[in-house]
Parts: sequence; C-alpha cells; structure tokens
Amino acid sequence: MPYSTKNGFTLFELIVVITIIAIFATIALPHFNNLMAEREAKNVKATLLSMNHLARNNAALYHSNVVICPSVDQQQCLANSWNTGFILFIDTNKNRRVDANEKILHQEQLNLKYGDLNWRGTLRIPSLTFQAGYGLPNGSNGSFYYCSKTSVQHIRILLSKMGQIRFENPASC
Repeated sequence: MPYSTKNGFTLFELIVVITIIAIFATIALPHFNNLMAEREAKNVKATLLSMNHLARNNAALYHSNVVICPSVDQQQCLANSWNTGFILFIDTNKNRRVDANEKILHQEQLNLKYGDLNWRGTLRIPSLTFQAGYGLPNGSNGSFYYCSKTSVQHIRILLSKMGQIRFENPASC
C-alpha cells in the first residue's frame, strides 16, 4: 500500500512553534523599544538641525523674520506643545503668530512617544525668531531639551546667538 502524505501540523508541533515565537518576542521586545527610542532621539536632533538651517536661509532669502513655533494643528502656534510638532513661517508683522497674509514655509509633525521636547529660551518666549537680513536668532538663543522616558540619554540642543547648534548629553532634564 502506498504512503499517503499529510498536509498539516499536529497539535504538538503547533504548540512548540508558538512557544518558541513567544520566547523570542519576550526577549526581543525590550530591545526593539530601546532601538525605537534611540531612533526617535536621532530624528529629533536631525530635524531641529535642518529646521535651524531652513529658518536661517529663509530669513536671509525673504528679508523677513522667520519664526519656528510649536503647533498642534500645523496651522497656529500653541505654546509648550513641541511634542506634537512645529511650524516655520514668515512673520511680516513681527507678532510671532501666524496671520492670514503670512506664509507657512514648513510644517513638521513629530508625535514623540519615547521622550519630551521643550524649548527654554533666554527671553522665555515659546518660539524662535530668525531676524530678517542675516538670519540670526537675536533674542532667541537658548536650548531644546529632549528628555527621554527610556534608558536613552537626554539631549540638549543649544542654539547660540550666531545661530550655531551644538549638542550635549546632560545627566538629567
């Protein structure tokens, strides 16, 4: 009598495979979260560096003040909401708010999950202004703080009076 082939798994084989997958997932999940937190921190650094350059260049190009401010809806400034994102716009009347005739140059949505982003400026203003002509952040120097909720190091992103950025890793936020 010829042998017949079976197409399927036994219950024991299925339980063994599911157990092995569960063990690998239990080991890998904490490392995956740490990897995602590190990636978020690197993205924040790169985004803020590129927004700094974009704001400086546009202030010099348009000969107008360019403001970076936190925003939830990507249309209006809202203080202390850097975690959700920010906008970059031309501020023709220098009031640090988006008005009907002012052009939004860039919208950045962040939605941070593994840390918090805050701005601490010298004048305690919740936005940054790059001055017309030279593109320098006069009166808007200060630091962004990315405070990690995981084991990833905290990041301090310092903005000088000349618009230069440097990074530090403080022990605490």
